[in-house]
This record gives sequence, C-alpha cells and structure tokens, in this order.
Amino acid sequence: MASTNIREDLKSVLERIGGMCFKAEAILKLCMDGFIKHKVGLIDEAKKMSLTIRNEGTELIKLLGAKATESGNDKETIKSLMSIVNSIEMANTGLDSTLQHVRFKVSEGILFSDKAVNEVSHLFKETLDILKTAGDVIVTKNEVLKKYIVDKYNNLNEIVERYSVGHEERLIKGVCQPQASLVYLNIVDSLITAVWHIKQALIRLFENSGNR
Repeated sequence: MASTNIREDLKSVLERIGGMCFKAEAILKLCMDGFIKHKVGLIDEAKKMSLTIRNEGTELIKLLGAKATESGNDKETIKSLMSIVNSIEMANTGLDSTLQHVRFKVSEGILFSDKAVNEVSHLFKETLDILKTAGDVIVTKNEVLKKYIVDKYNNLNEIVERYSVGHEERLIKGVCQPQASLVYLNIVDSLITAVWHIKQALIRLFENSGNR
C-alpha cells in the first residue's frame, strides 16, 4: 500500500484481517470433516492452509510496523490493529492444536463414545459460526454481531464446563477410556481457546475509537 495515511489503508487492512478468520473457518471445516470421516488427509490439508494464515499475519504486522514509523499516522490505531492480528494468530494456534489432537485420534484409531462425538461436533459447528461471523464483524465493524460473538463465547464456556462434568462421569463409569479422555479434553480445550482469542480480537477492535 503506497498511501501514508492509515485511515485510507484501514479498510483494506481490515478486509485482510477478516480474511484470516474466513481462512480459519475453512481450516476448521476440513478438520471437522476429518474428525467425522476419520480421514487424516483432510486434516493434513487443513494444516497446510494454516500456514497461509501465519504468513498473512506476518505480512500484516510488517505492514503496520512500517506505517507506525511514518509521520501523521494514528499510532494507537496501528497498535490496536497489530493486537487484533496477534489475537487471530493465537486463535489459529489454538486451531493448530485442534488439528494435532484430531489427527492423533484418527491415525491411532481412538474411539469416542457417541455422546463425546456429538459434543465435539457441536463445538466444531459453534466455532465455525463464530469464525465466519468474526470475519464479517472485522470487515463491517458491526457492534450487534460483535455482541453476538461475545455472548456466544460466554454460552460456550458454560457448555464446555457441563461437558467436562459429564465427561468425568463417563470416565468414572468406564464408558470413556483414559487415552480417549485426554484427546477429548485437548480438542475441547483447544477449540474454546481459539474462540477466546477471537473474542479478544473483536473486543480490541471496538476499544479504539479510531477503528469505529
């Protein structure tokens, strides 16, 4: 971008940041398909796509860093945008962890109970909705959608707590085996971690009046 005015570049930067969320959504779709269909190839494909998010984040941080050195730019806005990019990259790290644990489950032939499969599938779908909506929020700066995601995160957090209690009961009853238990917990934890970082990115988006 040749312009020295961050406000003129802001729309394009936000579109690229939003695109990171849409790519993350595509990655998680592949992961979910790999989980349901027991196909390692789908998970490996998702892992390759994950690198594109990492590269995009690196490019955006470099771009924003260059903008910060130029006179006349709103450095608080630039700092906020950098924080948003970093949060989305951390969310992507959470998804990388999800990929790792799902791949291990599939490649090792670890079986979940029907209830555990349904719970993980539900979390996948809810996280997919959050990633897609987050991309829209970043591009449009729609506060209603931002509140929707914050509320959904809070609801998901409560659901995960209930799932954890139910999981412990299955483990005690012997319905869930110890190896499967650890994989289940890691998948659930990595998904809610990714959602938390997405929520933080959106909160930061609206904190700085320069991003409104």
